[in-house]
Amino acid sequence: MKLPRRNRWIAAALGALCLFGTAHAQPAGKVRIAVVTPLTGPLSVVNGPGQNAARMLAEAINKGELPAPYNTGKGFGGREIELVFLDENGGNAKQVAEFRGLVERQGADVVMGFGSAATCLAVAPVAEELKVLTVMSTCATPRIFEDGKYEYVFRTTGTTTMDSVALALYAQARMPQAKTVGHINPNYALGQDAWRDFSAALKALTPGITVVAEQWPTPGAGQYSAEISALASKRPDILHTSMAGADLEAFFTQMRPRGLHEQSKIYAPLLELSMYRMGTQLPDGVVFTARGTNGLFAPASPLNDWFITAYRGRFKDTPVYTAYQYTNSLLALKAAYDSAAKAGSTATPAVIKALKGRSIVTPSGTIRLALGNGHQAIQDMAVGEAFFDTEKKTVSVRNVVRFPAECVNPPEGVKSEAWLKDGMAGRKCDGVVASK
Repeated sequence: MKLPRRNRWIAAALGALCLFGTAHAQPAGKVRIAVVTPLTGPLSVVNGPGQNAARMLAEAINKGELPAPYNTGKGFGGREIELVFLDENGGNAKQVAEFRGLVERQGADVVMGFGSAATCLAVAPVAEELKVLTVMSTCATPRIFEDGKYEYVFRTTGTTTMDSVALALYAQARMPQAKTVGHINPNYALGQDAWRDFSAALKALTPGITVVAEQWPTPGAGQYSAEISALASKRPDILHTSMAGADLEAFFTQMRPRGLHEQSKIYAPLLELSMYRMGTQLPDGVVFTARGTNGLFAPASPLNDWFITAYRGRFKDTPVYTAYQYTNSLLALKAAYDSAAKAGSTATPAVIKALKGRSIVTPSGTIRLALGNGHQAIQDMAVGEAFFDTEKKTVSVRNVVRFPAECVNPPEGVKSEAWLKDGMAGRKCDGVVASK
């Protein structure tokens, strides 16, 4: 049927408009990102740097002020980003209900953050149900992707397994004479996972080492005199603790007069979150990590230089690894959104496709989403001894050893616990670097 001339003109104009819209898609509205992190309670201190970094990065992203390789324009694929914060407190049921509220009532396009392993385990299935892109920034239990398979859930940080294996390798290299080990770990998911993995790795690397003391205080207990007495009586060569924040600071303050740090070498993977506040009160030579190559372990690069300078300039503080973790999550999202925009769409499925299996350049080096079917990050790992540098009047690190990511993580498809029991078969440790 032949259309009237006016209708033919309208049809042609609409066709041209559609064609133009396809070839030159305009950015959609803002990307609303909900950041779930402890804003109150004992964990707020250790996660506060993550909140700070997220705000700082979001502003730089929206202004297009990031250095290479993220000097690709403003926003996420041209879309302005907006952060909303939610306090991660109150237990799993409350967190699940509030997660639903963020998506269903507040319209979150992305949810990120999460400091608690228990929260991560609880919300992951809900993220799948709601089909919302969820990026876990801090929680470290390996069970997320080892016990589940997810399309919408990613994690841009390593696991407690990575921490534990690196610490055990460090102990093997620097304390080959060690015969006994003890621990004081908080009695919740993180503490249980950390001790399970560290003890398994240590036993695999040092046959014959004996566990002589185990203490499981309640998180937030604050008083540790009974535990300190029990540990002091057993005098383990190595003492492992995954306590963090105020708990770790209280433990150190109470054990120093008893000389526990002088009779046992302390391995504290989460020390970095407290050591700057402790300053001169920090026990000398505590072995620690920063869940990857974050903080003092971060490799020199223009991106890291920018990050440290910007963070110190704004917050008058040194960024610890939680600041790096939240930064890395936002940079991973920017890389994925920018890539998806170039391909023609920043809808969630397109962003997920761009993020899956991606290598991400960050201030802490390159992170690879190599496990969990392309959803779980691995990165190189560093371990060292903390000390207070009297000349520089700040906490520093010595005797650093760097391990390749494949040396401290299980292969794809292998569960951490089984890998550790099997003696960490297949680990690739070529390229280990030690420095003073």
